[in-house]
Amino acid sequence: MFRRGLTALFLVLTTVYVSAQLPVAQRFLSIPDTLCPYLDMKQRVMLLEYANHNTTDSVENIFGGKSIVLSKADNCLELQVADGFTMTILADSASFLLIQTACAPLCSSIVKRYVANWIYVEELKPDKQCMLPKAEVIDGRLSWSDQTPLLLDDEEKKYYD
Repeated sequence: MFRRGLTALFLVLTTVYVSAQLPVAQRFLSIPDTLCPYLDMKQRVMLLEYANHNTTDSVENIFGGKSIVLSKADNCLELQVADGFTMTILADSASFLLIQTACAPLCSSIVKRYVANWIYVEELKPDKQCMLPKAEVIDGRLSWSDQTPLLLDDEEKKYYD
């Protein structure tokens, strides 16, 4: 009985570990439709094929707009999924981040951490609270900027921390 339970635990832990090691492209293919409603599986596969062949071709998303891969690396995939909306998946050894950014014209991002099989862990926020936090991946790391000052006039900027 103990041996069977230990074997089952080992299989679960191995599955979670191997799943956490999947390349970012596999993460993109397995993303739930609720997190990426713009692209069905066929469109996702086509986008990855274009990226693998270093072409900048786009696909028509399910809402009639254009979607394109902006950049692809082993641990990071950035896409423009619709006009004014980008999505980035950044993976590390134990988890991965989904960065969703909307721009109209100023940008604001939501960043959430997931583990294997898109199990939600937490939402990440910048250290400094702001109205319009923008998240970007720079040199393989998450970086935040504050878009709020772009809304302010010169007098208001004097009082903004």
